[in-house]
Amino acid sequence: MLRIVALSLTILLAHTAAAKTVLVTGSNRGLGLEFVTQYAAKGWHVIATSRSPDDDEDLQALAAANTNITIEQLDVADLEEVAALAAKYQGTPIDVLMNNAGLFGDRPRQTWGKLDRDLFRQVMDVNVFGPLKLSEAFASHVAASETKKIAVISSTAGSISSIRNPPGAPYYAISKAAVNMAMRGTAMRLKEQGIAVAIFMPGAVDTRMLREAVGLTQEEAEAATDYDYRRFQPLTTEESISQMIATLDALTLDRSGDFLNYDGSTIPW
Repeated sequence: MLRIVALSLTILLAHTAAAKTVLVTGSNRGLGLEFVTQYAAKGWHVIATSRSPDDDEDLQALAAANTNITIEQLDVADLEEVAALAAKYQGTPIDVLMNNAGLFGDRPRQTWGKLDRDLFRQVMDVNVFGPLKLSEAFASHVAASETKKIAVISSTAGSISSIRNPPGAPYYAISKAAVNMAMRGTAMRLKEQGIAVAIFMPGAVDTRMLREAVGLTQEEAEAATDYDYRRFQPLTTEESISQMIATLDALTLDRSGDFLNYDGSTIPW
């Protein structure tokens, strides 16, 4: 009996030691929450971050049901919080750093004739500097891991060659073009450490951000038959995230810094 118990404990400890770790920003809803859900189901240790986790009911419920999820407070635009979290996990290998947190920004404050500089700075801070700073702060953690992957969620709104009309939310589009360049440079900088960087277009996913992009509430989107929304043929979060995870799993250094669709195909710059 003692031998069986000892063997079971050995297997459990080996499984625990082998568990990989992912850090996900913006974990409270949408894509971020689904990343947490799917990585947790794979048996990974998930560090799920959010600006105000105490009121994130879905994330709290998910963590309560999964002991491999740890919730941390993090505003990606707050340099002190970024530094504190990196210090807290110093010495912990992080296999995947998933820069998911993003901000669309209030549409009226980024329309032509009413451009608001404060909002511009806020969008750029969250969507560009946040992923750049997180990648810098956690580069050593990722380099110490087995998987060595960093990813950022971008958008076709940031594909300069694809733009045919003035974007309806120019700050968002500008920020995504900028984060593409920021992460391409990060990929070049970290390649010698064996770290591969993915710049992801998640697809047109049925999330609050997509509904904001076309000016619909959730109720309107659910009932929508109009071209502006249905033309996207929205993916579910489950479909988008499962394919991005598979694409990231297969990512090699020769494609590090590429602008990738969720299914692994290349998006034009």
